[in-house]
Amino acid sequence: MRAVVLGDEHTVYTFKLLGFEGRVINENENILAIIKELSVEEGVGAILITSNLVDRVREDFDKLRMKMRKPMLIEIPSLREMKFKEVNYLAILRSVLGI
Repeated sequence: MRAVVLGDEHTVYTFKLLGFEGRVINENENILAIIKELSVEEGVGAILITSNLVDRVREDFDKLRMKMRKPMLIEIPSLREMKFKEVNYLAILRSVLGI
């Protein structure tokens, strides 16, 4: 299974160094269309999307996440957000798993 990161260039390139696939998303790109496009690709098990992108389409993203069982849609903070606030990855994982 593959995991794909969608976000700003710093976050995507950092995750690429860790072995993830990634795509830098510009302000004018349709995030939901990209998610749907990736969801039908063979082998994509998780799509990690930075919070600043999710905030642009929050309501539709939450609906899509509830409907889709595969791939998992995981919201993550961008590296720029991490500099300004503490990130609780356990809380993020619990939210995704519905615990």
